[in-house]
Amino acid sequence: MELVRTNLSGTAKQQLTTYVMFLYRKGQTKLPPENDLAKLFGVSRITIRRALGELEREGLVLREQGRGTFINPASASIKINLVPGEEFTKLIAESGHQATITVVDISTRPAVLDEAERLGVAPGTKLCSVEKLYFADGTPAIISVDRFPTSLVKNLPTAEYLSAHPIFDFLRDEAGVAIVRDKIELESITHLRACQLAKAGAQLRCETALTFNGINYNRDNVPVMVNTEIYDTSIVKFELLRVKDVC
Repeated sequence: MELVRTNLSGTAKQQLTTYVMFLYRKGQTKLPPENDLAKLFGVSRITIRRALGELEREGLVLREQGRGTFINPASASIKINLVPGEEFTKLIAESGHQATITVVDISTRPAVLDEAERLGVAPGTKLCSVEKLYFADGTPAIISVDRFPTSLVKNLPTAEYLSAHPIFDFLRDEAGVAIVRDKIELESITHLRACQLAKAGAQLRCETALTFNGINYNRDNVPVMVNTEIYDTSIVKFELLRVKDVC
């Protein structure tokens, strides 16, 4: 299964989504008229209408002819949505746990064939590999392994920096590279496979795990990083509301 996640920060849709969730937490179910929303966000009514159309297709709002636009409580009540690519400590916090981080590894190595193909570089290209282990109330919950060409940066990240910042911040600050979307392939793996994919795999307490194998793209749609995310789904549970296109 493949899924494309997009970082929509700063767009009318993201602002509108934040506003919808604000209203939902206040107990309000109906959105203001389109003209009022356009004035609130400083955009055109057409832009708001398109954003509302996207939220309707995703199931977050319901539009009823002659009545207006309403928040869909079934969607708004989702704790962890599968689609947005959120920071791991936030995912753990939204699962009701206290998050802590350990930087397991920062090293360099040649790109294997699969990594080279996904990054669009030659096999053997030198990559920086960063592995982090995220804990939920002291229990290993998520492992992330990120790999990017060392040619993108002058200096490798330090464990001290990565303990406090996502790898995306490092690439933005060090290389001027903004990752705005990723394409992921979902896979269920065994504990043995987790041990093969990550140095911290043996620390997971689950027999099977959910893995996201991702390609991360910059604003020019160029792949700049590949990553492997391994989740103990007994701790981090994803939800996805799908709108059925059924006649």
